[in-house]
Amino acid sequence: MREITLQEVLDAREARAERQRRLLAQWGQPLLSCTLNIAGPVKRSALGDFLFRETLQALEGALGDRLLHRETLAAETGPEALLVCALPAEAVKALGESLEDSGPAGRLLDLDVIGPEGEKRSRRSPRPCLVCGGPAGPCARSRAHGLTAVQRETERRLRTFAAGRLGELAVEALEAEVALTPKPGLVDRRNSGAHRDMDLPLFRRSAESLAPYFRRAAALGMEAAACMPELQRAGRAAEETMLAATAGVNTHKGAVYAFGLVLAGLGSVLVRGGDVFETAAALAQAGQPPEAGTHGGRAARLYGAGGARGEALAGFPHARRAWEALGAGGPYAALLTLLAEVEDTNLLHRGGPAGLAFVREEARSILAGPQAAWSSRLEALDGACIARNLSPGGSADLLALALLLGRTEEVWREGAIKFA
Repeated sequence: MREITLQEVLDAREARAERQRRLLAQWGQPLLSCTLNIAGPVKRSALGDFLFRETLQALEGALGDRLLHRETLAAETGPEALLVCALPAEAVKALGESLEDSGPAGRLLDLDVIGPEGEKRSRRSPRPCLVCGGPAGPCARSRAHGLTAVQRETERRLRTFAAGRLGELAVEALEAEVALTPKPGLVDRRNSGAHRDMDLPLFRRSAESLAPYFRRAAALGMEAAACMPELQRAGRAAEETMLAATAGVNTHKGAVYAFGLVLAGLGSVLVRGGDVFETAAALAQAGQPPEAGTHGGRAARLYGAGGARGEALAGFPHARRAWEALGAGGPYAALLTLLAEVEDTNLLHRGGPAGLAFVREEARSILAGPQAAWSSRLEALDGACIARNLSPGGSADLLALALLLGRTEEVWREGAIKFA
């Protein structure tokens, strides 16, 4: 992003005021004007845009059907949004202040409320200084801390927010995967699949236990694109945390590996650009292959299967295929695509090549049939997998990863920065 002149900032402010006047005349309802408070001549960054998008989603979720109209602008002078709200101005102001005060990154938000008559509503309490935490007004007027200190603190807060939010989205993706029902041979809301030591509450505890690791993985990617040694150490610690939460049951070991690589790639893209999948593949290349005693190691030795590491080295092609299927046909389409195509090492471990071929053929048959029959046929396949002790755990990990890709699409897809 290029440097912005003072005149451009002033012009943008006037143009925003004109849009506000137009919307007030058109709707006669309070407006919530959303911008970012970014010091210095560069007003746009991927990190700032991420904070802005997530803030808009939070506002839309809180407003619900009381959001009458939304206009957004992804300008080089900074992202902007105007929300027309069917609420009293005081209630809108309270909502805006709650987000401004919700965490360290909230200090970077400017959520101004304009009443129906054009009057701007003031905050109930002054905002703190970004650097020292004291009253912002005196520090700003005296330039007490200098631009460099303000920019450094801004960057720190943006990175902290992004890592935390990406970690939350990763946990949400794992929880959405396990809740999808029915899934053949896998834990879901119907049953425990082909597992005697796992159930839905166990998977949810496991997912929650991994939240600190997911935040750490994203933060490591922001610190350095080549962070595999640190990422592997964090991953080993996360596995221990997971096993402690599950009393020794391996619920998400594959997700620890795949999610760690992709989250580090997302963190890297937010800070320095590039391709998330190429970054993740480079990290996988720098890491160690699976140990011989693991399911993936045995499958590689016996059947030449690439497993989780092979998927990562190739830039997660099946997760991307599942993401495409997710957008076109929903989660069942994504699941069936994976079952039909993935050389799942969990299936090879439990059922050998015959078990893998059985699940693949059944999934292809279901995909070729009417979509209305998918759910009932997946239930039947679930029964068959349980009877054969088959569980496509590798496909489950990739489905969760596809759900994460869907939740972070605006970060990684073609470097897009969108608000519409």
